[in-house]
Amino acid sequence: MRLLHTPIHFSIAVLAGFACSPDETGSGTAAQTGTGPALTTSDGTAAPSGSGPTASASQTPTDSTPTVPPTSTTTMREPVGSATADGPTSTRPSPTPSGSTGAPSGGTGSGGAGGVSGMGGRAPVVPDPSPRGDGGAGGTDPTGEGGNNPIGPDGSGDVAPSPGCGQASGRPQDETVPKDHIYTFPDGYDGSTPFPLLIGLHGCGNQQDEWLQLTNGSPLEAEFVRAFPNSANTQSQCWSYNADIDGIIATYDELMETYCIDMNRVFATGHSSGAQMVVQILTHEDDAKYLNFKGVAPVAASDYGAIAVEVPVMYIQGKMDTERGEDGASTVARFRSANGCDMNATTYDVMGCQSGGTSVDPGCVEYDGCNVPTVWCSHNDPFYNGTSHGVPCFAADAMHQFFTSL
Repeated sequence: MRLLHTPIHFSIAVLAGFACSPDETGSGTAAQTGTGPALTTSDGTAAPSGSGPTASASQTPTDSTPTVPPTSTTTMREPVGSATADGPTSTRPSPTPSGSTGAPSGGTGSGGAGGVSGMGGRAPVVPDPSPRGDGGAGGTDPTGEGGNNPIGPDGSGDVAPSPGCGQASGRPQDETVPKDHIYTFPDGYDGSTPFPLLIGLHGCGNQQDEWLQLTNGSPLEAEFVRAFPNSANTQSQCWSYNADIDGIIATYDELMETYCIDMNRVFATGHSSGAQMVVQILTHEDDAKYLNFKGVAPVAASDYGAIAVEVPVMYIQGKMDTERGEDGASTVARFRSANGCDMNATTYDVMGCQSGGTSVDPGCVEYDGCNVPTVWCSHNDPFYNGTSHGVPCFAADAMHQFFTSL
């Protein structure tokens, strides 16, 4: 039985102006500049330190938007679309809380609106203990019914089949509900073999198909079930934590109950406001544990305070991001702290690319001593009206490389 199955509409924040502030989603600490890692070369020699992972000089904020303090009611949007007022609150029902009361699941919302506090613990979707397959019960085929070590489409073990596995055979049609969601399925999806899931959250002012277009033709399309929800405010197309978190949870629940997903391999990315939403989820322990992301790859997010869980991360932001006025160092510092990393970092190999007339250097490093992989890509792709605030040309392939390494 599906936990929730109504058309998905996410409510969102006020995001105005043509430039993005550090706090588009309206609930968190404004981003600040920070200190980058001490790089070491392949021979162990210490490299010069700086604000970014490539040891460049500290970035001077270039936009005129003042830093937004944690309690400010100011929110801004992506450099697309027009100014809007606060979006409506979500009309979707919240997942029914069960179990012991959890920690507050909220925080400040759009325009500093009051958080949803004391929501109670969420009842998790329980993996199907009997992975579907052709083998007999108790057989030795790990994909067979009753097998104790199911395998995913890539032959990997440690798979947690969702309740939707085996409910329907064959590959379903890709599903698009305008201004609500897009689901796509790889050609090899058969309804019985658990596939990894990628959730992609669009930037403010962008449409729900932003990540569809960005990942089409990449290995992410061929190997992952992809889900691209839409924020409920269809005018500004921006995200607000308090208004949108229940809708994201509902999307997750529907996917798990309806389709065959590997619950141990759920990944998330987002751009700008969507990346901020991903980061905010990770600052709310109950919600972060419920969604159980195997890894995340936010692009141009902001600092919203302490990350509540360890999570593998590839954080991506332009070193000259003029919409943020900084390079993401303080956000990276939050992940580094949560993941128990050292300050030192070594080069993380990602193939470069061409963006217009620019040869793009991904600028990726991986921190040393972390409990889980922690990567920072501080790139020079000027994409997004020359602001370096967009999703760089290497992102889809780099995310695939990172996610499949976990």
